[in-house]
Amino acid sequence: MKATEEYTSALGQNKNKNQIPTSTSASESENSKMRTSTPCIVEVNVGGELFTTSAETCLKECDWLLACVIRGEKTLPKDGVGRHFIDRDGNIFKKLLNYIRTDMVNVPEYGGDEWNSFLCEVEYYNIKSLIDKMDIIEQEVFANASLEDIKVIEEKQKRIYKTLHSKEMLRQQGREIEKLKVEMQKLQYEKNKTELMSKHRRSVKKNTRKEYAFNLIIAGVTGTGKSSSLNTILDTDICKVGGAQAQGTRGTILCDGTISEQEVVSFIDTQGLGADTSITDQMLLEQIMLATESILKLEVINNVLISFDLNLRATPATMANQLTLIALFNELRPSCFLCFTKWNTNSVMHEWNTPLRLWVKKYRRAATVEEITEDPPSYEIMYQKYCTYIVSSLANEEDGGAFSKMGSYLAFFEARVLWMYNLDAIQQEDKCNGDLEPYCIRLYEFYRDKALQTLRDGSTVIHTKDLVFLKSDKDTMQAVSHKLISSRDKRLRELELMGRDGQKRERMKNYFNAFVTRQKKKIAESNFAVDEERYVESVAQIAGTVKSATSVGCSIQ
Repeated sequence: MKATEEYTSALGQNKNKNQIPTSTSASESENSKMRTSTPCIVEVNVGGELFTTSAETCLKECDWLLACVIRGEKTLPKDGVGRHFIDRDGNIFKKLLNYIRTDMVNVPEYGGDEWNSFLCEVEYYNIKSLIDKMDIIEQEVFANASLEDIKVIEEKQKRIYKTLHSKEMLRQQGREIEKLKVEMQKLQYEKNKTELMSKHRRSVKKNTRKEYAFNLIIAGVTGTGKSSSLNTILDTDICKVGGAQAQGTRGTILCDGTISEQEVVSFIDTQGLGADTSITDQMLLEQIMLATESILKLEVINNVLISFDLNLRATPATMANQLTLIALFNELRPSCFLCFTKWNTNSVMHEWNTPLRLWVKKYRRAATVEEITEDPPSYEIMYQKYCTYIVSSLANEEDGGAFSKMGSYLAFFEARVLWMYNLDAIQQEDKCNGDLEPYCIRLYEFYRDKALQTLRDGSTVIHTKDLVFLKSDKDTMQAVSHKLISSRDKRLRELELMGRDGQKRERMKNYFNAFVTRQKKKIAESNFAVDEERYVESVAQIAGTVKSATSVGCSIQ
């Protein structure tokens, strides 16, 4: 009764804001022992907004969602760096978390859209003490309202609940539509498969007099220039390139092309991984199933290209998906090349690519290609410059997690790096019409020739029939996907924690600088051997883990 009186008094003083103090809950005594023994930090990603609190705070409210998660009674999905992920409104969650912390909350005015949205979230998180307080507010409003006002409020509530229900229905329908799109994509692929393979066989027959060079598979995040890189290698526009917001490659397509008058290649352009969210095991399974038939028909894999856009920031989702790819192709590591794209943009040249910026500044007004007397910057010079930039911009307290992830990512490829100078749509048109600027022609030809030579020198032979992850049964693929994503998430957490620790970060920086010096020399010597384990082992030692071989990805029988 006393708690009710205190609440009523406070409510009278805060009629406009509906500020609610809470009394001591029975849950506090129930959970006091657990709070004392659970001092850990809890990190939550709610709709893209990040929140940090303690287990002790979460356990103040006995039955709400995070308390249940901490006690192991419920589970939540994880984001790319291992934080709990809740796909709800982050702004309202902030208010609810402050309520748990301080026992105070500003409730929206009763009866409006904000009230109903707030109540919807409170009920979702099952914060019973706040539900009770909101019930009291509702009862007081009805007690003081006229009959006509009550009818108006009830009609308004019905409309709002109907709207909220409709929104939830739309979200569910949206998810079902996305699933149907995947199924339609698979059906469309099956429909076109016979035609594609027939075309492939005709192309092979047509090119029998030409020398076979190598096979290519290119993978990466959507929008990182996969198809553009293939077009550069093939010196044509055979691969569809998506626009700024449209995805170009759909499904997985096996084709043939020529890289010179004497050489023919077979290539696969894969559908890109999402750029804004970390890929899940189910999404990865769907990607593998879409690619399986084409890769098996390839018969032999010589080179796997993984594209990386240097004009974009290394967001957690992007790095999670890039690390997923290298985990997937782990056993094919000798065949994997890091395909750098969009490193010739004005922003990148200004930010770190000084060698290219100075070269362009010197020759951009050349009237003919013959007037250009110097080669563009070499692979090893740009590699050194980029890695120096990584250390200077990311090896700090705020971005240490990104630094540790980028270091591990680069260590996977060692000296197997391609710098792809890809033309945009207007430049492609100018090239076809003979109007491309001379300095662009020189850059395009120089880096294309270098890429082709690198792929020839670094070519390996791996038979696709020996790849376990391409077995036709779905259960095998599903197991691969689940193990790979679990392994990736664990690795991301380790790297994130190392990057935040100042002493560990400093040790990683020293190891990384030594690694870069070795790779620069290997790039200059065209040495593509997989012989670099020192950096990986050093990072594992810093993390307090033991480096072990994994076969959850493209393992070979």
